[in-house]
Amino acid sequence: MARRKLGAFQRHQEVRGRRVSTGGTWAWAADPCLGLGRYRMAARTTIRKPAAKAPAKPVLKHFRISTGLKDLIGRDLITDDFVAVFELVKNAFDARARKVVVAFEEDAIVISDDGKGMSRADVLDKWLFVAYSAKRDGTEDQDYRDKIGEARRVYAGAKGVGRFSCDSLGETLLLCSRARGQEVQTLEVDWRDYEKDPKKEFAKVGVRLGSANAFPPEAHHSPTGLGTSLVIRRLRSEWDREKLLDLRRALSKLINPFSTKGDKFKIEIVAEAEAEEDAEIEALNAERDPEDPAGFVVNGIIENSILKALAERTTVIRVKAIEGGDRLETELEDRGDVVYRIREANPYKHLKDAGFSADVYYLNRSAKVTFTRRMGVRSINFGSIFAFRNGFRVFPIGNEDDDFFGLNKRKQQGQRRFLGTRELVGRVDVLGVPGFDEATSRAGGFIQTKHVDQLVEAVVDKCIKRLERYVVDISWKDDFDKDEAGTSRMRLDSSSAKIAQLVSRLAATEGVEVVHYNPDLVRIVDERSESFLDSFRALELLAEKTGNKKLLSTVDVARARIEALQAAEAEAREAELRAEARALKAEGEVATLEGMLDDERGRNSFLMSAAALDKDTILNLHHQIGIHAAAIQNSIKLMSGKLRRAAEVKKEDVLGFLESVSFRNSQILTAARFASRGGYKEQASSRKDDLAQFIRDYTDAIANSWAPAGLSATVKGAEKGFERTFKPIEVGIIVDNLVSNAGKAEASSLLLALSVEKRDGKQVLVIDAADDGVGWNKSLKPLDSMFEMGVTTGKAGSGLGLHHVREVVGTMGGTIEAMPEPYDDAHPGAHIRIRLPA
Repeated sequence: MARRKLGAFQRHQEVRGRRVSTGGTWAWAADPCLGLGRYRMAARTTIRKPAAKAPAKPVLKHFRISTGLKDLIGRDLITDDFVAVFELVKNAFDARARKVVVAFEEDAIVISDDGKGMSRADVLDKWLFVAYSAKRDGTEDQDYRDKIGEARRVYAGAKGVGRFSCDSLGETLLLCSRARGQEVQTLEVDWRDYEKDPKKEFAKVGVRLGSANAFPPEAHHSPTGLGTSLVIRRLRSEWDREKLLDLRRALSKLINPFSTKGDKFKIEIVAEAEAEEDAEIEALNAERDPEDPAGFVVNGIIENSILKALAERTTVIRVKAIEGGDRLETELEDRGDVVYRIREANPYKHLKDAGFSADVYYLNRSAKVTFTRRMGVRSINFGSIFAFRNGFRVFPIGNEDDDFFGLNKRKQQGQRRFLGTRELVGRVDVLGVPGFDEATSRAGGFIQTKHVDQLVEAVVDKCIKRLERYVVDISWKDDFDKDEAGTSRMRLDSSSAKIAQLVSRLAATEGVEVVHYNPDLVRIVDERSESFLDSFRALELLAEKTGNKKLLSTVDVARARIEALQAAEAEAREAELRAEARALKAEGEVATLEGMLDDERGRNSFLMSAAALDKDTILNLHHQIGIHAAAIQNSIKLMSGKLRRAAEVKKEDVLGFLESVSFRNSQILTAARFASRGGYKEQASSRKDDLAQFIRDYTDAIANSWAPAGLSATVKGAEKGFERTFKPIEVGIIVDNLVSNAGKAEASSLLLALSVEKRDGKQVLVIDAADDGVGWNKSLKPLDSMFEMGVTTGKAGSGLGLHHVREVVGTMGGTIEAMPEPYDDAHPGAHIRIRLPA
């Protein structure tokens, strides 16, 4: 920078508060310390301390607040009309109201409650004190609480800005409120006054406060009652019927709809303009099944009907903190049947004082259909897992597009292994303790804290993952369970064994106490099942961990059955070995039979001609009969022991004994029929082949050979092309019992109509068994009770045949149902439909 000579005279310059005396040459330059444009000395400098000055006394100033604050904490903060209504309803709850009425007029919304109301001092010191909340500082109910002796009161809100929801809904407000022993206070607010001049200060915009002897008519309030009415006029949006129905659904989720305690606080919608259409819908609904309403009404008390829609139709896991929050109790219930209940230490320290509890429901296809009918909305549109703080919903957690618990993100990593928001409905409850605060924006959810992080962790680990171990690992393994309203398929041997393994693994987990389990679901299955050993080992571990004496006794009995079976198999094997030498001599005959088999190509590989009845066949028949006979003998011994030891034997035990013996006898009979046609060697082993072709061949070659006189069984449709793994003897038992039942019904014709349909991308073989007999007994109610043990369809029946069919069909992963209507005109009698997955 250019320098400019100033002369050799002495000057004084004040630099940064210091007096600088110079006797040299001054120059204009940029100085990094003194700033641009300051004079800097080119020669010697002498610095003297300035004279001390008295510091300036601070002056107290204040923030000025623009009228624009109204929009920031009103319309800009609460942008959703429903959330605005929710905030005002929550204020009614906090005022100890038992009921709040939300009335819709032509251009007004009136929200009226029967709470404790406000005095003049309350209006001035609380309602008109912006961002102040007496709920938050604990002074809201001091006197009132002392009178009723309540130790603790929780509130839905504590921000002090919810009252500005009135501005979100309409341009003007008339507040009318009466406290006990007080006059009615009236406050008139015109929110447009705050919008005229943004430079005007907020506190200088006036509102009109007055009093009256009674509530005005427009307040929709009892003239002599206590409480508050908000009359909001000049509405900012339109409220048509569809929006009012949406509001009704949304309000039903405001107060925990999964709780039975919500009926202490009532919400009613009144909309006179919709009364006529409501009456028409109610008339239509009166003539329809309650499960399938024609429509829904706007007016009336809002009911938390979700529990009715979910009751006994879903799989639910319930978790709650107990013993002061130190422990957690978890209960799994499947369609009305409790599966297990466990207790363990609470590992989440931030949840111990939060009153944590959660209910998470899994909806299968049957439950989703019922839910949609009862609620008027599909479950995925209703929402997923909601969060509640002090009993009121925290928005937007649980909305269709919200993934607060990270379930959808997790599901993307394993589509077939994890549950997402589309399959789940539920709630998570906490108290409004520190760490669980809502964002000021009432659609902002929880403020993120360590407490909230542990809440998410607890829900995923203790609810979702444990629910998945039951639903994904057990229920989903059965293709037909998704359509079942009950747990009948979970009682099948394969599923029951998996449930027993699940509970035994929980019992083996360190720190977990199994308090209860369902003996109908967690059991040792029949020894004839492939799942027998799995269920035995699981119950053996469970008995060891729980020390349950009754269970230990059951395990001992099962162990005796195993030993008896092993002894029978060893005896049969020994006989087989003794006959092996003799069987070798038949090799020449076997070669001849193989040639004959080639001539029978096109028939099922399991069925040979009668000439194939050789020593090898007899040997295998002896082996199987030996096993079944030993099992029968063992059952007889066990029952004889019970009869000797007990003064009285339960009816269920006797029926169980008869069912077991009868089923074993069915296996012997079917085995003998196989042997009579040859090919017995393969009938007891699982094989993969064409099931439709096998049913056709078995019916033609075996079932018709022993069918009662005058009865003919025929098969039509689905000739080939349905491959799956099955045991021929099990399919034989199904066909044999269907033929036997038709004979007892005096039928002359039994039709087995086969067809293949697709279900969820998989092939399913449908077998319609229909006859021309006497049909169903009218006393069978419900009709499917015929498959229960001991229920007979005719005079000559034992009530075990169709029960055996259901057991076998279940083992094969299929379903069986009695059809109330005949199959066709040629077969007007009984009609049974069986579905078997590929």
